[in-house]
Amino acid sequence: MTDFGTAPARRGVVYVAWGRDHVDVARRSAASVKRTNPQLTTAIWCKAGDDVAGFDLSFTIPEGLKRPKVNLLGQTPFDETLFLDNDTLVRADLSSLFDLLQRFDMAGAQVALWHRPRHHKPIRHDLPETFPEINTGVLLYRRTEAALDLFDAWALRFAEGRYGIDQPSFREVLWESDIRFHVLPQQFNKRVFEASELIWSDQPSARILHLELLRPQKNPVMRWLSNRVK
Repeated sequence: MTDFGTAPARRGVVYVAWGRDHVDVARRSAASVKRTNPQLTTAIWCKAGDDVAGFDLSFTIPEGLKRPKVNLLGQTPFDETLFLDNDTLVRADLSSLFDLLQRFDMAGAQVALWHRPRHHKPIRHDLPETFPEINTGVLLYRRTEAALDLFDAWALRFAEGRYGIDQPSFREVLWESDIRFHVLPQQFNKRVFEASELIWSDQPSARILHLELLRPQKNPVMRWLSNRVK
């Protein structure tokens, strides 16, 4: 298990960004956290020398990590952590989200298109399709032994796999774990919109957007569209 040294802050949001463009979109996400949840501290793992303006805390990614977030989420500086991929925007108060950690060690949302073959890639286990992958771009967790043990196991299983993506390995170690895990409503990791939602819908509003459009865009038109998402 990881040794953390100094006592962590209570609640915060963590990002892992490799390269200037990804730090820039993470900074936009962190700004959305500050607008909607000013009580939360933001932290980023990035390369040495990256511009970390807009974040409360910053840490340098160690050399040689193939998929840094898999190795670094267990090294959170917070008691209660919300990890967000950089291509996210927070649109609402998240206090009730963190309240889940009074009962659970960890929470995340299932992948939206869980039925597709790409979400059923075995490493050690051929799991039931009714145990979908968790989208690891939005993960809420407490600094408990169970959570830290799961992160350690995730790093080992990811290294064992051959896909270059982290969700198959997370699915397997979650299946093996006794961790108290809660599945979040999709509005806390909104990946897919239906046409009806853009016109009228009785569905709850998205609390956290997690969209490919929010990734670094090279095309000027797509970059303009990306910057218009609020």
